Amino acid sequence: MMKQMVRVRTAVSILLGICSVLLVISGLGITRPGIIMPLTLGFFDKAAAFRVHLYLWGPFLILLIVHVFYSTLSGKTK
Repeated sequence: MMKQMVRVRTAVSILLGICSVLLVISGLGITRPGIIMPLTLGFFDKAAAFRVHLYLWGPFLILLIVHVFYSTLSGKTK
């Protein structure tokens, strides 16, 4: 049971980190498309960055809530 909890916490932490990075990149793609478009090889134009930014808020908030829940459950708050 404890090993499963550690695996879930690790997976949630990794997914939250990836989601956070994507939110930052897409946010920069909205405000500074001239910088982000060459860095992403043209994948993130302003419209695509806005869509990604818009659709990631739900999963980001869910992952954040689960991450905080598991952190308080384990008692490892810093």
